[in-house]
Amino acid sequence: MNSCAICEKQFTHKREVIYSNDRWMLVAVESRTALGYLHLETKRHIEHWHDLNEAEQHDFFHIVKVVESALKEIIGSERLYMTSMNELVRHLHFHLIPRLEGSAKRGLPFISEVIGGVPSVSLKEMDWVKGLKTHFVHV
Repeated sequence: MNSCAICEKQFTHKREVIYSNDRWMLVAVESRTALGYLHLETKRHIEHWHDLNEAEQHDFFHIVKVVESALKEIIGSERLYMTSMNELVRHLHFHLIPRLEGSAKRGLPFISEVIGGVPSVSLKEMDWVKGLKTHFVHV
């Protein structure tokens, strides 16, 4: 396997992990444009949807369901966008991007701004991280 930025991050970088099991890691992402922005990454290095085994598929849908419900409760998100390109970093991962009610931008313009944005707020300043973690206590 070639060097993979996501595999490397999972083992060497200190990140704000919201939830982790032996198949998935849910990580908070610092963003000035999207409160509640997360990455959901497979723990094993795979590149394609069809490589997910049944346990990974089951966990994926369960995690996304908990995230969507929790972010609606914690930050009042109206919509949860989910995208996965896996082009620059060929490791299956998903950008989970909540959009708050009343946001001026929606859809692709909003997603592009979030993914291409520069972080400006430390995760330590964000209470939503603690709130989201409590939703995964019994998962």
